[in-house]
Amino acid sequence: MHCDIIMCTEKRFVLAHERRQTLAATLKTDTRQKIIDSTLSLISTRDVNEISLQDIANAANITKGTLFYYYNSKELIFEDITIEYLNGLATRYYEWINNADKDTSFPRLAKYVLDFGARYGERSKVHIYLVNKALSDNKQLCELFREKYLSWREIIKKTIEERIDEKEKAEGYADLLLILIDGLIVQDLVGIENIDTKQIVSLIIDK
Repeated sequence: MHCDIIMCTEKRFVLAHERRQTLAATLKTDTRQKIIDSTLSLISTRDVNEISLQDIANAANITKGTLFYYYNSKELIFEDITIEYLNGLATRYYEWINNADKDTSFPRLAKYVLDFGARYGERSKVHIYLVNKALSDNKQLCELFREKYLSWREIIKKTIEERIDEKEKAEGYADLLLILIDGLIVQDLVGIENIDTKQIVSLIIDK
């Protein structure tokens, strides 16, 4: 009887500890997402270079100390924004590729990559800002971009290979699409609209 009570007490303690850990993890995730969302909201109305950590803390309605617990520089926040976007893009890409009801032929695939890869929205500013930082003085950031570019290049290359006869051209097509995405992001930032990606694709594949 005494042992049973001890075992029940220990079990309740373990369960309570697990619940606290789950709650803490959820709160951390929620706070981090709140910081990212607040930063994106600021970017929609402010120049990226003008935004301070205090501005972000105020927008997220948290103390600067809490913000520092998660991020000690705005570059780290921007990195997470970029990673979150690219990971989401990859998820949507695979969902689209694996949808049996969709036409995922090479021409449609190329148009999809251009349309969704270039639709950064407010993240476009972050993307360009981080590229500039990576090229100037941030080796860690440069490595992050290199890793993500190579990852996307391989994903696109493999899915193109599955859809064309001349497999040796897949890598070149993947490189060209990534280059075009960066160009489309810049054009979007400077206000050039109504770019016909379907026509671009027809030029790429000579159809």
